[in-house]
Amino acid sequence: MKAFKVWGGLEFVHGKQVRTIVATYTKKRAAELLGVSMYYFNNYWTKTGNDIELEVALSEPETVFRASSSMGNDFKKEGE
Repeated sequence: MKAFKVWGGLEFVHGKQVRTIVATYTKKRAAELLGVSMYYFNNYWTKTGNDIELEVALSEPETVFRASSSMGNDFKKEGE
């Protein structure tokens, strides 16, 4: 069985750069959930090994989580 991978990158939200993570089986699904092209995803996103990011994203796969800053780890679900 395939394992989830946790992807991390930076996004601009309300003019502020924030750390964003999501757990998916594939890059394609991650790009879909984030609303970005595969080109953009491949150039600006990467797998993360950060323990906090792994714990948060794997707690609810296929859910986008955003921190309050580019270096934050206070992740909240998209829309919260």
